Amino acid sequence: MLEPGKRILYIDALRPPSDYQLSWGIGTTYSLELETLLSVPLAFSLYECKNQKEILNNSIFALDAIRRNASKLVIFCQHGQIKVSSTDSLLYSYLEDMIVEVNPSSGGVFHPKIWLLKFKNQEGNILYKYICLSRNITFDRSWDTILVLDGKTVEYEVPENDNLIKFVNFLPKIAVNKIEKNRLDIIKKISIELGNIKFNPPENFDNQFKFHFLGIDNNDSFPISNEYRRLLIVSPFLSESVLNRFEKVKQKYLISIQNSLDKISDDTLKKYNKIWVLDELAEDKSEDDISRLSGLHTKLYIGENEKSVTLWNGSSNATYAGFSSQNVEALVELRGERNKIGINKFIDEKSENSIVNFLKEYGKTTLDEEEKEKENLEKELEKKLEGYKANLLKMGLRMKIKSESKELYKIIIYPNITNSRYSSKEIKGICYPITLQKKTNKKVILPLWKDKIIFHKVPLLSLTSLVAFELNIKDKDKDKDKEISQKIEFVLNLPVKGMPERRNDKIIRAILRDSSGFIQYLRILLIENQNIFLFNHNIINHGKDDYGKQQNRIPMPLAEELIKALSRNPDKIKNINDLIKELSKNKDIKEDIIPEEFKEMWKNIWRTYKNQYGKRK
Repeated sequence: MLEPGKRILYIDALRPPSDYQLSWGIGTTYSLELETLLSVPLAFSLYECKNQKEILNNSIFALDAIRRNASKLVIFCQHGQIKVSSTDSLLYSYLEDMIVEVNPSSGGVFHPKIWLLKFKNQEGNILYKYICLSRNITFDRSWDTILVLDGKTVEYEVPENDNLIKFVNFLPKIAVNKIEKNRLDIIKKISIELGNIKFNPPENFDNQFKFHFLGIDNNDSFPISNEYRRLLIVSPFLSESVLNRFEKVKQKYLISIQNSLDKISDDTLKKYNKIWVLDELAEDKSEDDISRLSGLHTKLYIGENEKSVTLWNGSSNATYAGFSSQNVEALVELRGERNKIGINKFIDEKSENSIVNFLKEYGKTTLDEEEKEKENLEKELEKKLEGYKANLLKMGLRMKIKSESKELYKIIIYPNITNSRYSSKEIKGICYPITLQKKTNKKVILPLWKDKIIFHKVPLLSLTSLVAFELNIKDKDKDKDKEISQKIEFVLNLPVKGMPERRNDKIIRAILRDSSGFIQYLRILLIENQNIFLFNHNIINHGKDDYGKQQNRIPMPLAEELIKALSRNPDKIKNINDLIKELSKNKDIKEDIIPEEFKEMWKNIWRTYKNQYGKRK
């Protein structure tokens, strides 16, 4: 626990227990990367992937994972904090219904980073996971903490979950746009079941743990007491008001980042016995570039008395917004014995696994006048951009899709509210659907957006509700006569009308490409035990070679696997039939990727399934 050597990767924390599959899941995050979100369904399917490139390069595996898991998930993120993707993927369209943008009415931001997951095995046994993080749904490489609580169904009410249930029920209330019914059903079912789920703390912690959610009601109580003998604060962002709350604590330690500490007064910093920042020369030097860590994003608080320790892990920075209920935040409070989980276990300089090995003592840095002026101007420009962005978000942008020809459409984006007075001629803005090239398809946003923006001749495959925005502002440093610019980019998931139903059919066909791809996909769907299947390039290559050698004949092992699945796992037959139905919606396709020989065989398989399991849902 809390040792850098005992590392749990984000995706590993999401993986289901052996022989279990995902039933439902809720995730919350401040910011979100689409590439990272694509990796989440892969984790639930136990496909192994090292990075986002591997996910996008092996889209048949990703397609399978997303088709089986995306409809079971709902992800809440702060409105306007979806990041612009550096890569393109047809699979992003499957994420649209999963993402729910939210905006708290408190004036703060939506900042919790949690996962609440339900898993079930074939015997009907249920397991829950509550994961509380300091990390957003991104491939960020900062130091973060991950707390995993495993839960099981009990026959009695669990009052400790009341705050968790209140939080789950709170989430739909702050949604910017309407939530799909099936996603609301997920939230409702989880909320009801939580009353009888008993979560267990990690090793070395006792059963007296609490869920804390700030900003979901009018309760402004500060969860961390100032009555401890010793206190350790780990937070990248700081404010004077929080750091000065702990006057009664005799020994105080602080780990943060250089820029944040430089903004705190010397009088406040003097109250802390020791202050550290990350040492860039001693950062994690793992050979694996993917897991190498740098930067600090952890939010952790450890209060210690003679024998007992209380620890808070979660999303709250040591700032006014983080603890005033202005932001929506999530924390878990854990308790244990000092000799097992005390502060010394975390900052012991003699231990090889101590975080102190990656730290150095803080020393204040000062900027010269030129640097200060530049920093102030950059902040001023950034403030103007954020003001324009806030106005843009308030407009309630909407999207309509209309057919222009057989395979081409127009995307119409328009504001729901047009009476905004905010205007800035300094700011230049563009927008474009994330599926289209920015250079050739960008549209200029006027200072006061009152009219609709239209993208013409958009192919069916490129239709999406995810629209990227880029805002730019420039100014001159008066003394140096140098131009200083600032830019912000973000993606909005717009409510859309008129999305063609056959878009997903087109996407599947584009990913599978031909009959060979279809056979490869069937092999994936028919793997004997999908729940222990790890990413394997040989699966794709084997299916491709077999089909090629057979000269468009269905390989015998595939026919045997279908018959085996019919008796052992009929749900796989239902899944394959759903795929075939989806691929058969479009009557205008000239070249069918489903081989005729397979269609004949499938008629018999599906007839047998209906006779045996006709009433099955």
